[in-house]
Amino acid sequence: MTGTLIFILFLMNILLALALLLLYLRQNKLLEIEKRQKLVLDESEQLMATLLEEIKEENEKLLSRMNDRREKEKTENAMVEEKSLLPMEDELKDLQSFDPKKPPVTSQTNESNESDEGAVPLSLREQAKVLAEQGMTVTEIARKLNKGKTEIELLLKFQ
Repeated sequence: MTGTLIFILFLMNILLALALLLLYLRQNKLLEIEKRQKLVLDESEQLMATLLEEIKEENEKLLSRMNDRREKEKTENAMVEEKSLLPMEDELKDLQSFDPKKPPVTSQTNESNESDEGAVPLSLREQAKVLAEQGMTVTEIARKLNKGKTEIELLLKFQ
């Protein structure tokens, strides 16, 4: 009887040792999984940080391009204003050299030339609006103004 009890106790010790070994292996697997998850998390954080940096750089480039374009438009507008003042100076000279004895010379070509010279060029938004009112599609307007289709759509949308 004592032999049987010793045998049963020996079997129970072996089963407990196997259970401990099994628990130890599972714990190691969990630790390895946690390490892998931590690595994946670190890599994803690095990736997101890199993407954010790229987006910031692209935004800065876009802002600088927009500022350059605004400055260019301002200088162009200043040039247009100077050019519009030149015909006024010519008209002033014409008025000063006006001879009431001479009859005025009028022709359709002169009137159309004068109206073209005195006209101030329209801004991009105004040009797009005029072309849209003439019935042109967004694609046709974009081609004519050498701009992107989306840019023209936005200009027309936010008038």
